[in-house]
Amino acid sequence: MKHYLFILLVFALGTPFISLESHAQRPTSKPTTIGCYRQPITPISAIPTLHSDMPLDCILGYIYFDSLCRSFSSWDQSDAMLDSLVPHITSWDTMRSFMRFMYRMQEYDADLYVEFIQSARYLDTSYRLMPGAFELRFIEQMRSVLGYYNKLAYLTIAPVILHIKVIDTTASYDSLCPVPVWPLPRKCVSAIVLDTIKGIHLRSGTTIAFKQVIKRDKPLSMLSWINIAYTPTSAKPSAGGDVSIGQPFDSTGLAPFQCDSCFGWNALIPGNEYIVFLDDGFLDYNGTNSFYEYVPYNGFNSEGGIFPVDSSGNVLSSDNYFGYGPLVPLSTFETDLQADIQSIVSH
Repeated sequence: MKHYLFILLVFALGTPFISLESHAQRPTSKPTTIGCYRQPITPISAIPTLHSDMPLDCILGYIYFDSLCRSFSSWDQSDAMLDSLVPHITSWDTMRSFMRFMYRMQEYDADLYVEFIQSARYLDTSYRLMPGAFELRFIEQMRSVLGYYNKLAYLTIAPVILHIKVIDTTASYDSLCPVPVWPLPRKCVSAIVLDTIKGIHLRSGTTIAFKQVIKRDKPLSMLSWINIAYTPTSAKPSAGGDVSIGQPFDSTGLAPFQCDSCFGWNALIPGNEYIVFLDDGFLDYNGTNSFYEYVPYNGFNSEGGIFPVDSSGNVLSSDNYFGYGPLVPLSTFETDLQADIQSIVSH
């Protein structure tokens, strides 16, 4: 099936960039949360948005997406294309080419990627295919072929992977979200980034004062911070984002915390280290800014994207999701993880 990819890429690379002659107003949306963090970014204003420091496969991915979305005369035609093309992406060699583009695009800047998915059709009305439509179809196909909980699929679509040390957590309640309980309990986390496994451009978290709890060569002002939010009532192995519904609970919201499949209040504990797989959650757009928050990428493993590092420096994975072992030295875990990543991104 390599000829499918070849034809599409030849078309993409042969298509010149088109000046934006027609625009549609990007609709604003009401805030979906007031709990924890609403980090604003400046929305993109042109497509494709390319930068000189992008990896080549990231650039090619955006060129391909852009050209593909412009290449149809009608929305019906693009729907028919998805129905005919995507099911034919079955061989590893062909699928890996698409996975490599998706990995590099999200790795470079998750905000930029989601903004492209969210707003491209409004920035240029010549689009006849929503980028997100292809993304969703491809993810479905990838999970269908490789396995629904496949680790390579997970590594491809989780935009941020970090080694962090949690410094502070606070409880919050989101009065705008009624599912699965109102007000929805949230946990707000401030952490230091000790190592970045995936993610080139990340949103900076709020710097807070703290006692020296880690050995560090950098002054406090030079440390990299990240803010993470999660829902204690969310079921870790269930797909559906950060607000997936856990088991039945009472009006206090306490019952789900007693089930092993829910995050609970202590998924991230101050003073402890973790390997975290994060989703870049789009919250809303107010006409001036888009708002995002980082949340654990659940739906693939029983840890819900949060893998503790114990005091001896071992990464814990109760279900041995990655196949490296249930208790693995951090250096071994990261080496094995990088080997899996290379199986996706290598040519």
